[in-house]
Amino acid sequence: MKTRIPLLLLALAGAGMAAAQTPAASAATAAPAPAPGARWTLDDCIGFAQRNNTDVQKQAIQVEQSTNDLSTARFSRLPDLNASVGYNASFGRSTGDDNTYRSENLQTGSFDLSASMPLFQGLRINRTIRGEKLNLSAAVEDLDRAREDVAVNVMTLYLQVLYNKELVGIAERQLALSTQQADRSRSLAEAGKQPESAVYESLALQANDALTLTQARNDLQLALLDLSQAINRESAAGFDIVEPALDSLLDSALEPHPLSVGAVYDYAAENRPHIRAERVRLAGYENSVRLARADLYPSLMLRGGFGTGLYSSMNMDFWPQFRKNSSEFIGLSLNVPIFNRRATRNNIRSAQLSVRRQQLTLLHAEQTLRKEIEQAWYNAEAAAAKYRSATAALASAEVAFTYEQQKADAGRSTVFDFNDAKTRMEKAAAELAQAKYETVFRRKILDYYRGEPLTL
Repeated sequence: MKTRIPLLLLALAGAGMAAAQTPAASAATAAPAPAPGARWTLDDCIGFAQRNNTDVQKQAIQVEQSTNDLSTARFSRLPDLNASVGYNASFGRSTGDDNTYRSENLQTGSFDLSASMPLFQGLRINRTIRGEKLNLSAAVEDLDRAREDVAVNVMTLYLQVLYNKELVGIAERQLALSTQQADRSRSLAEAGKQPESAVYESLALQANDALTLTQARNDLQLALLDLSQAINRESAAGFDIVEPALDSLLDSALEPHPLSVGAVYDYAAENRPHIRAERVRLAGYENSVRLARADLYPSLMLRGGFGTGLYSSMNMDFWPQFRKNSSEFIGLSLNVPIFNRRATRNNIRSAQLSVRRQQLTLLHAEQTLRKEIEQAWYNAEAAAAKYRSATAALASAEVAFTYEQQKADAGRSTVFDFNDAKTRMEKAAAELAQAKYETVFRRKILDYYRGEPLTL
């Protein structure tokens, strides 16, 4: 009864088997947490986890940072404006207001205002803005991926809780049967139809089933604790989940998938955040090549300024000096790159190598995605076949137990035979429960690849 679902042990290898986050699933992040004492649905758990998961929060901060960087790049088109104020006290020979040296103590002040604006920089500003836009897009995709990972992990643990709840129900039914058998053995022993030893054997069986039930309840509490911690609740006290009806989902999971493996991959390759992020990064690296080439072109700047000076040697008030000594200028500066020790050429080469490396990263991500989808496809089919076999096995075990129970009622069955039939039925029921949740889980993952939300 302590067995855990094999699919849950996968933990999805870092939740890499999720598909694109849909608007419906994203909307769950805005829903409030359930009231104290209320049971949590899967949507409640996913929404709460996505709001409180530290990885999601860090990625959200990265989106804000990328937005800020894009704003900086956009404002780089505007001219800059700078002002400076200075004061000097000179002793001995110093330059006066008439630009001659004087042997006297002199106090001078200055005020300068300057501005510059880039007119042409080899399209560097445009390409920088485009690069920051691509960085922002990649950050948004990474945020969707982080939310996606959280959703899949929460659903995994949610199904584990449901599975453990079903194991508790199986253990309770087995304890009820062993209790009936103990009462029956006691009655048969009192009637002289069974030896007294059969009573003690039945009581031992009852005690063993009670222990199994206790272990199943402990496993359920641990599963609830795992889920509570995964969604970052402060405490697991009083935490419980809604047990949804899975009949319709199970019926759908047992039907052939409406799409082919190729069709599921085509959709996932276009919509899965991980793949979209890698493609955006590739576009960003390609833009970096063009940005590096901007250093090959001349740059043209427009400059202008205003300045004035104040001198203690001038027999004039502040404002008259300010106006008399003022000057303005405007001009253009052209910077033509001729030789910079091949730094620009090497920067372009490095950017081109980054493009090739990102192309391989994207190719690897697409190949991995195809492998995951193919594995998910065949795992879903295998899980459905396993569920059908487990259903037939349980039906046979129940029939065998019914016959054995009838024999026990008539006093023609030993405790060993009864326990053997009951154990086989218990094992078949546990395997069916495992197969049921595995079938639902694998089909939900396959459907999630094609854009369906994670709901139960």
